[in-house]
Amino acid sequence: KIFLKMPYNVWKENNTIFVKYKVRNYHIDSYGHINNAVYLQFLEDARTDFFSYLGHSLSFLAKNNIFVFITEINIKYLNPAFLDDIIVVTGNIVKISKVRATWLQEIYKDDKKLVSAHVTGAFLNGENKILRIPDYVLKGMESIKIHDNNKI
Repeated sequence: KIFLKMPYNVWKENNTIFVKYKVRNYHIDSYGHINNAVYLQFLEDARTDFFSYLGHSLSFLAKNNIFVFITEINIKYLNPAFLDDIIVVTGNIVKISKVRATWLQEIYKDDKKLVSAHVTGAFLNGENKILRIPDYVLKGMESIKIHDNNKI
C-alpha cells in the first residue's frame, strides 16, 4: 500500500484518518511557536495524505483530470505547538454533495486540541468546470464521514 512508503505515520481508526508530523524549525515564527499560516500547510499536507491513504493520490486524480480546489476554510486557533513537538492531524468528512466535500480537520499535541478547521473543496476538471465526484473517490470519502456536532 502507498501509505507504507510515506515518511511519517498515517492510519485510520473507525471513520477518522490520522497523520503524525514533527514540528521543524522552519515551521516556527518569531514568537517561538508554529506560525498560523503554517497550520494551513499542515492541514493541506494532511488532506493530500488522506487522499493517498484512501487509495487515490492527488497526482493520480490529476492524471485523471480531477482536481480539488479549496473554496473555503474556517479555522479556529486554540493552542500553540513548538519546535520538536509531535502533532497529529485528524480528518473526517462532514458534508458531501455531488461536487463538493467539507472536511473537519483538527490538530492535536497529545490530548490538547491546537486547531479546528472546516475546509470545503470543489471538484473540477482540467478546464475548471465543476465535476461530479467520481464514485471511487466518493466511496473513500464516505468511509470517513461523520455527523458534525463541532460548530466553529
